[in-house]
Amino acid sequence: MDLKQIEIFIKVANLKSFSKAAEEIFLSQPAVSAQILSLERELDVQLFNRSSKDIALTDAGEAFLNYAIDIKNMYNSALSTLSSFNDNIGGVLNLSVSTTPCNSIVPNLIKEFSETYPSVKFKIVEQSSGEIIENILKFNCELGIVGSKVNNKRIESYKLVEDEMVIISNKSLNVPSKVKLEELINYKFILRESGSATRKNFERALQDKGFDISRINVVCEINNLDALFKFVKAGIGIAVVSKNVCEDYSRDESIVISEVEDTKLKRSIYLVKSLKRELTPAAKVFYDFCTEHFINK
Repeated sequence: MDLKQIEIFIKVANLKSFSKAAEEIFLSQPAVSAQILSLERELDVQLFNRSSKDIALTDAGEAFLNYAIDIKNMYNSALSTLSSFNDNIGGVLNLSVSTTPCNSIVPNLIKEFSETYPSVKFKIVEQSSGEIIENILKFNCELGIVGSKVNNKRIESYKLVEDEMVIISNKSLNVPSKVKLEELINYKFILRESGSATRKNFERALQDKGFDISRINVVCEINNLDALFKFVKAGIGIAVVSKNVCEDYSRDESIVISEVEDTKLKRSIYLVKSLKRELTPAAKVFYDFCTEHFINK
């Protein structure tokens, strides 16, 4: 039994699929199946039920998963301890980022971090906040940056920065620069997908003011920020976005940025990780860098 088999086992257990696990770790499905079969033979137990398309852990597999996670955590802990004796922090860090921070704070954050730790490479995936939390819990990524606080006992959240949301529209819609919250109901909306933190925070702001969010006239849902701006530019409707991500689009004379007059559409950006996972040296120094970077802002 080696660490590679442990990592493959954890990945298959979380994804409940040999093929999906193979895609994630860049191996062929037969190679993944062979590694799991070899592990089962060594342990002399069956770890997965393979009777259906969606595989499932056996009772033995469920029991072994806890040990496998502990083994992986112990390995990462050992690497972190040993890394303190030298400055050679490297490796690949899997970082999942929601749309707003990915298009605002993350590029400069990575640039500054890379100046200190040039040997650390990033695999950055842009996802909704809901998808990020799911992947953190499944150990598919080590760290995430999301646009809302996470109420989950298995997740640790660290507040990085506050973010203000604004309304954007095509000037042909004549949306005033200061618009009242109740007036927004009169417009057609282009909203982010339901798992988006931007959308959740906007809907929560409406509900806090006593609005029924079912009254929002949603003409389109989009999971891509660039596409959302293009739809707004076409005059299809108005949208709620981070004020920080508007900077690159503010030079477009067809786009109007409006603030909500009677309430502050504010939310915070959080760095999140699993409480059950020991971070790799690269993830640990990035986590520490983030907390120090924003506490000094």
